[in-house]
Amino acid sequence: MPPPPDWVTLRLFLACLDAGSVTRAADRCGIAVSAATRRLHLLEDDLGVALLHRNSRGVRATPAGEALAVHARGLLDRVSMLADDMRAFAAGGRGSVRLHATASAITGQRLAESLAAFGARQPGIRVELTEATALTVLRALVDGRADIGIVSRAGVMPEGLVARAWRSDRLVVAMPAAHRFAARDALRYAEVLEEPMIGVLAGGSLALLLEAEAERLGRAPRWRFRVQGTDAARHLIAAGHGLAVMPEGVVLPHAAGFGLRGVPLAEAWAERQSSIVLRDGAALPAPVRLLLDHLEGGAA
Repeated sequence: MPPPPDWVTLRLFLACLDAGSVTRAADRCGIAVSAATRRLHLLEDDLGVALLHRNSRGVRATPAGEALAVHARGLLDRVSMLADDMRAFAAGGRGSVRLHATASAITGQRLAESLAAFGARQPGIRVELTEATALTVLRALVDGRADIGIVSRAGVMPEGLVARAWRSDRLVVAMPAAHRFAARDALRYAEVLEEPMIGVLAGGSLALLLEAEAERLGRAPRWRFRVQGTDAARHLIAAGHGLAVMPEGVVLPHAAGFGLRGVPLAEAWAERQSSIVLRDGAALPAPVRLLLDHLEGGAA
């Protein structure tokens, strides 16, 4: 059985894949190019398999190299978690959890309230929350940069990830309270597409869903403005610039303050299921298990 690779060599190998060059990887890792080349050749000799395709344009992983990269990222991720947890224990805490979530989950699924309750119950556990688009959340999980992900629409999971149903929400059409649609109990999306619209977070899962459903109707949203956050969208809607489709949890709590009304969309796809996403089969450290149990237990 070959000896296990050392951490420096594993980091160097992953840097080669990221940079596409041994020279750039060596510079990134603070290692001489000759020493980096020797480390990589010794790694291949020890494992008895070629890990890199080398040519004049740089390097790329062989199938064996791709497999090693998956394991290496997992190992280095666990080492990083170990270091974080030991630092937390040294400071009097009990570890940390890296939680990546979409804006819809944070603002529309009462995630903020859930985390506040968790912090009160587990003050020694530090939760590092990162807001990102669904695609970025999933990529962070695959790369080992997140422990738990929350996305609004799970869809097809990348290999190595598993989704668990979490909470549901409904999409509503946000509009000024004096708008001609404001007295309606529900709206068809085709009706909404007749109006100028405010788009939130282009490239996010909701924006992609709205564009896909419009295309299915042979239409396209008439974007008047595209903004990054829901607060900016609410101000633009209140000023009469257009309508926006957003989760009810993002609209209803602010409706009175902005003079808005949220009318539900009638389509079945407007009822969305949020999911908690994890690495499939990964051993969960105690802090991660505690937060996962808290979130899945429905605690606010």
